[in-house]
Amino acid sequence: FAAGSTALGVEWHSAADFLADGLKMSASFSTDNGLAKAAAARLENSWGVGATYVTTAGDSTVTISGGIADSETATSGTQATSDKGGFNVGIVAVTGDLTIGAGYGDGDTFDYETANIEIDGSVTKAGIKYVTGDLTMALGITAGEGKDGAFGTADTTDDSIDSTSASVTYAVASGVSAVIGYTTVDAQNEGAATTDDGSSWYIGASMSF
Repeated sequence: FAAGSTALGVEWHSAADFLADGLKMSASFSTDNGLAKAAAARLENSWGVGATYVTTAGDSTVTISGGIADSETATSGTQATSDKGGFNVGIVAVTGDLTIGAGYGDGDTFDYETANIEIDGSVTKAGIKYVTGDLTMALGITAGEGKDGAFGTADTTDDSIDSTSASVTYAVASGVSAVIGYTTVDAQNEGAATTDDGSSWYIGASMSF
């Protein structure tokens, strides 16, 4: 949610096992060149902090990660109710042939179409994958929602998209896999259904050399 600025930027990354076994951290800061404000919003200052922690629990390897970022926006027109910023957190657990993961993100951003618009959104993702012999089965879900409106007047009606995908991959031979997949999507814009709704099947093969 926090894009780079133009004049000065600094970032820091820790070594592995910083303060605790399995912990790594990063931080960054940037500032703009101080040009005069314009009608199109631009990012003036931004910062972010993130960390990843890897540990074991029984036969499982667990990775937990998260980050937070914020910024200041400059514009000669109406100010946004929230500047660019947000946070995210995720967890992945691997036990033998089974992998389970989930993540959540929430934040504010802006865009320029015919005028400045501000957007407040969040998304949740989760997935599971299981490998048994030559067979790989996977299932994933995504649920996202957002509100968009003119600067200073954030909208109150949700846009949303929810999707579920599943696939089965079979290793036919060395470097050759057959794939069958299915996806279904439910989308809304300003509270009303859109033409992006629907479902699809996929049958194919992949080859690697």
